[in-house]
Amino acid sequence: MSSEYDQPEGILGISLAFEGIKDAVTIMNGPTGCKSYPAWFAEHAYPCRDKESYTNEPFKYYRRFFFTQPRVPCTYMDGDDYIMGTGGKLDEVFEDARALRPNLIGIINSPGASLIGEPLILSSEEGIVVKIESPMPSVPLGDGFQDTMIRILEAIAPERKKERKGVNLVGMSIWDLGWEDSISDLKQLLGLCGITVNTVIGAGCTVSELRESGGAELNVIVHRSFGKDIAKWYERNLDVPYTESKMGAPIGFNALEDWILSICEELNADPSAAMRAIKDKRERAAHVLLTLYTVHKPTVGHTFSVVAGASLAYPVMTFLYSYLGILPIAVNTGTDRSFDGEIKEFADKNDLEISEDVFDAPVSVMIGDGVNIASAMYRGLIPEGFDITRPGRIIVQLKERPVLGLGGTMRLLDGVMNTLRRMD
Repeated sequence: MSSEYDQPEGILGISLAFEGIKDAVTIMNGPTGCKSYPAWFAEHAYPCRDKESYTNEPFKYYRRFFFTQPRVPCTYMDGDDYIMGTGGKLDEVFEDARALRPNLIGIINSPGASLIGEPLILSSEEGIVVKIESPMPSVPLGDGFQDTMIRILEAIAPERKKERKGVNLVGMSIWDLGWEDSISDLKQLLGLCGITVNTVIGAGCTVSELRESGGAELNVIVHRSFGKDIAKWYERNLDVPYTESKMGAPIGFNALEDWILSICEELNADPSAAMRAIKDKRERAAHVLLTLYTVHKPTVGHTFSVVAGASLAYPVMTFLYSYLGILPIAVNTGTDRSFDGEIKEFADKNDLEISEDVFDAPVSVMIGDGVNIASAMYRGLIPEGFDITRPGRIIVQLKERPVLGLGGTMRLLDGVMNTLRRMD
């Protein structure tokens, strides 16, 4: 099997940017097929965005433009529209969107509409409207997200503040598995350092919060490929500096400590309480590892593969290798090449041969998304896998399950160690 696989592209990233803002509405100018998955995903990734999403009336949205889905109404382009244009329907769906009283309306041309040069012209516009004429279908997901977030910020025009306090988290989106729980975990850790998180740019924020986001002392990058360009925009336009950990996203004890320390250094804050919290979890994990060794079930010598975005794959790979002593056989980051240099340097330093072909690598455990894990299990390559990215395997989730932060680190250890224990 080829090491290339179907991945979400820029057009979904565009939708994520709009749908991650609590008081925004997204319009798709195109056929229903182009809106179905973005609408389904937004509703499931961010179900508590508004009360309407909880409707138990199956025909509440069984009307023109919505097609039973409460999110992302569309103009349902058909044969005649490709000749005559959708102008009339676009005006109508815009009025339906305005009736929901959003503070931001995003309009996206579908690939087909963009191909024929369909203009996004409205008879009249009220409020903040951001139009995406070209849907970026062949660029990475993060590029679409960042480009659109910058367009949104330009339209909202955040205020430049003289007095600044707190930080913004940049580079998270509702595409992140467990994004709400991860944000809660990271906020708690930063709170131990006396640092307040003002806004998470593009993940559960409001238009008002984005407008005030220029009042942060610092922007903190979580995922490089989803946040570096946005952070640079803030620095260039609002003089808000940014920082990022050289170890990638905050998952794994070392990466998490580096992430906290890099922020505290910039803000001259005291990291000791957060470091103690991480130390406590290190000791708990060490006790469990010692118990496994005592009953002759060590983790050393097992193998694993990772398929995820680069800023997530890199810290997971280094953490599992250095902490559990299991060998990375294959790592695939898809179109996200933002940590290629770091992955190669790590492999060379530790005399490891790491392939990109996770789809033909028999290993003890695969770390990644539900689709590739299920495929590898079906083909007998792996006995089991562990989800850290979307699309995750569908489960009923009542307790918090962060992917990042201290809780995410313990969740990862728990999942991997239990998988290896069941194998033995």
